[in-house]
Amino acid sequence: MRIDAHCHTDCSDASVTIEERIEMVRACGFQAATITDHDFVSREQVERARSAAGGLPFVPGIELSVSQQGQAVHLLGYYVDPEDRGLQAHIEAVQQHDRSCSVALLEAARPRGANFELEELAGVSLHTYYSMRLVKRLARDLFDDDRRRMLDLFLELLGETTLTYAELSPWSVREGIELIHGAGGLAVLAHPGGEAEPFMRRLAFLEHGERMIRHYTDWGLDGIEVSTPVHTGREKHYYRELAGAIGLLATAGSDCHGNDPLLGPASMGSYRDIPDDLFERMEERRRRTPRQ
Repeated sequence: MRIDAHCHTDCSDASVTIEERIEMVRACGFQAATITDHDFVSREQVERARSAAGGLPFVPGIELSVSQQGQAVHLLGYYVDPEDRGLQAHIEAVQQHDRSCSVALLEAARPRGANFELEELAGVSLHTYYSMRLVKRLARDLFDDDRRRMLDLFLELLGETTLTYAELSPWSVREGIELIHGAGGLAVLAHPGGEAEPFMRRLAFLEHGERMIRHYTDWGLDGIEVSTPVHTGREKHYYRELAGAIGLLATAGSDCHGNDPLLGPASMGSYRDIPDDLFERMEERRRRTPRQ
C-alpha cells in the first residue's frame, strides 16, 4: 500500500486544513495516510484526520525540529501517541520558544514594512502558530513570494536578532529520538541530504554521511527518508544503500505543503518516487520495535 509519509497542514506551515490534506491523499490514490506537521500533533488533529480518512489507515505523525553540531536537522516520528505527556510538554516548550523568536524577528522586520501581528497568522484548523507562517507572510507582503529575496531577508533578520536557524530549535537529535520513542513511535531522519538545494545549505541544514547516521542509530534511529524532492538521484541511491546496510527503514515522501506560493506546488500527487509497499514496511518495522 502506498503512503506519502511526509506532508503538512496548517497546524504548522502548510496552506491546507486537516480535512483538505486527507482529501488530497484520497484524490492522489494513496491507500494510507499520515500528517507530519512541524513540532505539532494533538488528539484533536488525529481524531479529525481519522474521521476524514474513513477506511484509510491513518498513522499519527510529527516532524521534530532539532539540531546537531550547530546545524539544523529534522526528525519524522510515526505512530506517536498524540497524548503522550513528554511529547506534549516538548510541543508546548517549542511553541513558547518559537513565539519568542518570532516576536524578535517581527520587530526586526517592521522597518522593512511588516505591518501585522502574530495573532493574525494562526492556522485555520486548530488556530496554531508556527514561525514559518511569519516568513510566508513577509514573503507575500514584501516580495511577491520570491523565495530568494525572502531567504536573503530571513538570514538578515536572524543576524540582527543574533540567532541562527539551528537556534530556533535548540534540542538535540538524541533528545528528539528519545521523545519519539517515549511516545511509542518510530524515529526517521528527514531529508538527510539536499546537496542541490541552495536554501538547505544557506540555512545550514546538516548534510549527513554514514558516520553521523550510524551515530544516530546507536541512539535508536529507526529509519531514513530516502526519497524526497530535495534529494538528487545520487543521494537517493546512497541513502537507500546505507539504510539497507545498517538495517534501517527506508521511507519516502513529497514534503507537500499544499499549493503554496512560497514553499512549492501541491506536489503530493506528482511526486512518484514512493514505493508501493511503504505502508507495509512501516507496519512491519513497528511490529518489530514495539514501544507501547
